Amino acid sequence: MNKFKSDIEDDTDAFFGMEASGIYSFPLYSALKRDGHFVKLYNPIQTNGYRKIEIRKTKTDSIDAAIIADMLRYQEPPVTTAIDNLKLYQLRELCRVRQRNIEKRTKCKIQLVRDIDTVWPGYKSVIGSVYGKTSIALLKEYSVPSNVVSKPFEEVYEIIKQHSRSQISMTRAKEIYKHASNMLTVPEIDSIVSIEIKTLISEIELYDKQIMAIEETMVQTMKMIDSKITTIPGIATITGATILGEIGDVGRFSSAKKLVAFAGLDPITNQSGKFENKSGHISKRGSPQLRSALFMAANSSRQYDKNFKQYYDGKIERGKHHSSAVNATAAKLFRVVYWVLKKDKEYKVQLV
Repeated sequence: MNKFKSDIEDDTDAFFGMEASGIYSFPLYSALKRDGHFVKLYNPIQTNGYRKIEIRKTKTDSIDAAIIADMLRYQEPPVTTAIDNLKLYQLRELCRVRQRNIEKRTKCKIQLVRDIDTVWPGYKSVIGSVYGKTSIALLKEYSVPSNVVSKPFEEVYEIIKQHSRSQISMTRAKEIYKHASNMLTVPEIDSIVSIEIKTLISEIELYDKQIMAIEETMVQTMKMIDSKITTIPGIATITGATILGEIGDVGRFSSAKKLVAFAGLDPITNQSGKFENKSGHISKRGSPQLRSALFMAANSSRQYDKNFKQYYDGKIERGKHHSSAVNATAAKLFRVVYWVLKKDKEYKVQLV
């Protein structure tokens, strides 16, 4: 940056272009904006499409730079792309960190069930929920059935009673204890699996705390933004934060149709001459986090709002299966999101 400053005049009208690559582009983008330069951020889909014009399949940093320079030079007059609302940018990053933590926690839970099935088959049938408070307390204390039966029943029952808040009777506790005593014990395996079970539970609890802390920050940020998006049925605070963060400034979209396409909810159409094929599949371009949030919101909105329910039911009546109907409802919901954000007005819920 210092070398660049020494090579140009203070009143330059130079225009910078860069690919929007999240954490990699943001520091340079921020530095250029801070110094008063014009910057155009390109969606990677745009640069990739421009790259495919070339016959040779070559991708290097210098070629990418030349492609972006050509896009600035030959395409429509460049318009600055601003990340002016840092609260929205913060929401996006918070939502993505939250999602990564959820995915890591899910992997731990899957491995935990696998380990339990290895040393204690049928555990779920006697304990109920593997991730319930009573189950986690037992696993943290004993991990494997051989450790359970090595202790007197009274000690085990005390833990069950305490964490179930006396919801699990002594009779059922005896069934759990008896079930553990019927398990085949392999000390060489138990000792290894016991360590991993305790480690996995510690990781799951850590992720739980991190996710909760992130969600608290998201709630506080949403209060500062004071968006009307949560007045739309099916969009609660966390879902609304995800949608807002992924959209960014809604003002950069000139129509609801463009916003729907940005989310990858637009249908794929193949047309040549008189032939036209509408497969019904959506393009799935753009943020998967955004689509996931919209699908959940749409599935909820159809249960609480008459307009969305009628729209969903109409798709089902015309032979669409549930997923296709929810996709279409999500697109309709996103169009509503566009106008609520654009006009900054609350949505009036139509009760079912």
